[in-house]
Amino acid sequence: MGTWGTGPFDSDHAGEFGHEVQLARPERRFAVIEERLTRFIAEAEPDYLLQGEAVAAAALVASQCAGGPSSTAPYWPRKKIPELPAHLRPLAATALDKVLADVQAAMDAWRERGLGEEWLEGVEALRVVLDPDTPYTVGYTPPPPLPTEVGTRMVHLTLGVDRIRALPGAGSTGPLGLLVRQINRAAVRLDEAQKDVQNAEEYSLKEVDAFRQRLRNVPEDGRSEFRLGDVSAITAPGTLGPALAVRAERHAHLQGLIDLYQLLSVPPPIHVRAAAAQTRTTTLASRAAGSPTAATAPRSTPPGTTRRR
Repeated sequence: MGTWGTGPFDSDHAGEFGHEVQLARPERRFAVIEERLTRFIAEAEPDYLLQGEAVAAAALVASQCAGGPSSTAPYWPRKKIPELPAHLRPLAATALDKVLADVQAAMDAWRERGLGEEWLEGVEALRVVLDPDTPYTVGYTPPPPLPTEVGTRMVHLTLGVDRIRALPGAGSTGPLGLLVRQINRAAVRLDEAQKDVQNAEEYSLKEVDAFRQRLRNVPEDGRSEFRLGDVSAITAPGTLGPALAVRAERHAHLQGLIDLYQLLSVPPPIHVRAAAAQTRTTTLASRAAGSPTAATAPRSTPPGTTRRR
C-alpha cells in the first residue's frame, strides 16, 4: 500500500475505499460510508488501513458541510454522492475523535515531521468542520527536533511551542492560519537545506581525505600523478558553497515569516485599542445625529451654473 500525500484520499487503501463508494448505487453510497465509520469506532485496536478509510469517509461527510474540503480534489470519488443523512456528521466526528486521541503512532510513521504535521492539520480541520462546538483531544507528544531540523527548532524556540500546529490560528482560514501553513513549509524547506549542507560537508571531507592520501603517496623523487591544480578544486568543493547559500536564503525567509507572525499575533497596546474604540464611537454617534458640519458647510455651485452676486 502506497501513500503519496497528506490528503484523505492520497493513499492506495483510501483510493480503494473511494472506488467502493463509487460502485455502490447512488442511494446506497451513504451506507458504505456509514459502515466504514461504524466499524472503525467499534474496533478496539483498528489498524492503520481502517483508520485511513475512516478519515476518508469523514472527509466525504465533511465535504457536504459549510467550510468542508472540496470534493473535486485529486483522487476523490468522481461520481456525485447524494446528500448524506444528518446523523453521519456526529458519527464522522466521533471517528475523528478516536483518530486524534490516539494519533501518536500515526505521527511517528511519517518520515518527515512537516508532512505529519500537515496530515494532522487536515484531520483537525475536518473535525472542526463536522462539529465546531465540541472540543477534542490530540494525543500526540512531539519528539525533540533532530539535529538536521534546524528550521523546526527555530520556530519552536522563537515562538515557544512544541509543534508548529500548536500556534494560535493554526488550522483557521484567516491570515494567521495561512501564515502558520507558510511557516511550516518554510521550516521543512530549511530542514531540507540543512541536510543538503551536511551531505555536501561529508562529501567535502571525503575529498580532503582523498587529497591527504594522495599527498602521503607522493614518492621522494616527486614523480606522481598529483597536479598542483587539484588543490583549488579540493579546498573549495563546488557543492558546499551553493548549499550554504540556499540554507542562508531559506533561513532569512523563515525568519521573516516568524517576525510577521509575531507582529500579527500580538494584540495592539491598550491605548491604541482605546483610541480606535473612541474613534468608532464618535463616528457612529455622528452618523446617528447627523453631521453638524454638513449642515453649516456652504453648498457648492452645480456644474455649468453661474453664481450671482
